[in-house]
Amino acid sequence: MKIKKVIKDYVLKEVLEHLSELEAELIAGGTDLMVKIREEKNEKEVLIDISDVKELKNIEILDDFIRIGSCVKFTDIVENDYIKENYFGLYKAVKSVGSPQIRNLGTIGGNIANGSPAADSVPPLLVLNARVILESKNGKRVKMLKDLYIDKGNVDIKDDEILTYIEFDKIVGKIGFEKLGLRNALAISRISTSVYIELMDEKISTIRVASGSLGLYPIREFSLEEFMIGNTLTDEFINKSAEKYCEIIDERLKGRSTLEFKREAIKGMFVKCIKDLIS
Repeated sequence: MKIKKVIKDYVLKEVLEHLSELEAELIAGGTDLMVKIREEKNEKEVLIDISDVKELKNIEILDDFIRIGSCVKFTDIVENDYIKENYFGLYKAVKSVGSPQIRNLGTIGGNIANGSPAADSVPPLLVLNARVILESKNGKRVKMLKDLYIDKGNVDIKDDEILTYIEFDKIVGKIGFEKLGLRNALAISRISTSVYIELMDEKISTIRVASGSLGLYPIREFSLEEFMIGNTLTDEFINKSAEKYCEIIDERLKGRSTLEFKREAIKGMFVKCIKDLIS
């Protein structure tokens, strides 16, 4: 479908007005949407450019939580010292996105809203129990990120809504991330995993695990978390947990030609992620 009109908005109120009146697609970095437009696979003829909506371009370090505007670019996150120091897994994931040129254009909101199973920023946000703020002219709603995904490429964002902010609470534990791509610097994630962990008396008091490219969309691994909680992270138990992870993937990807490769890859990545966190 050819684009017939482009609207440039600078404040959120304008965006909400236009979304209430028009059948329009939002564009910020455009790293995914421009590919669709070139191939005429976009679904709407009107674009609303939100790349300069100032309310959505900030990283806020608040008393109890972090708020990231949906138009914050990957480079902005990589260059944020607080994120790098306290949320290294998120920093590492965002730093692994594409090339420097892609990171200079791409936004965290677009990475989420695109609904791709390979979205690098999403697994660490899932293990941070992130929530997203969705706004329309009629109001706003808060949705846990884990509940946003409906199917591959399909998210629970209505036509008159915009994802405005991503929020997650401050943490006391550690977060890690590992990724395997087709090519190192420019890779779209082929497989990724993120782990958040808290220990008490050397036992796991809190653990959250999320996978990328191992299903229709990025997903929390709740059954693996239940298996691991309360245990001590000996080498033996880490390996048992990795085998449990493989069993989960076996069931989810049953019949896929890539299963054997993915199960072995995720096993090694998961073990490395855990050992890096506790070293």
